[in-house]
Amino acid sequence: MWISSYFCAMVQNISEEEMSLLARAERYCSNEEQCRTSVKKKLCDWGASLDVSSKIVNRLVDQGFIDERRFARAYVSSKLRTQKWGRLKVVYQLRSKQIPPKFITEALGEIPDEEYRNILLGVAETKWNTYPTTDTMAKRRSKLVTFLASRGYESPEIQALLKSQYADEPAEE
Repeated sequence: MWISSYFCAMVQNISEEEMSLLARAERYCSNEEQCRTSVKKKLCDWGASLDVSSKIVNRLVDQGFIDERRFARAYVSSKLRTQKWGRLKVVYQLRSKQIPPKFITEALGEIPDEEYRNILLGVAETKWNTYPTTDTMAKRRSKLVTFLASRGYESPEIQALLKSQYADEPAEE
């Protein structure tokens, strides 16, 4: 085994250290979808130079271990469906990972609007029930808007939700 990996390293013109980092990065990418940025960061954490990490990342892309379109789809699905984030927060996070905008748009387009609204409704209902009933309706609505905005939901979606689900309290007589 050592001879074959050494031979591969010699043929491919990479050092044993780079082979070791490549193998470690392959395992890292096999466990969960990764993007170029996260793999480069991880390689640097493991002691690789920027030059070596770029070389390894390019090899991982060529071998199919890293696919940013696939990563964007998995990330959007996970963050929206599991962590209940809004589109704005997901887009912001994907941009910070330097995912191309067309992949972000494609991935977000795969989530049906009705499913997205149902997720928003579920998050809102759960949070709404945590607010003290002694607070006024206006205060509870204000807290809910702040919370949903911090989760990355868009203002028009939040306003539509408030109109349909959390209308102002009736006037007291």
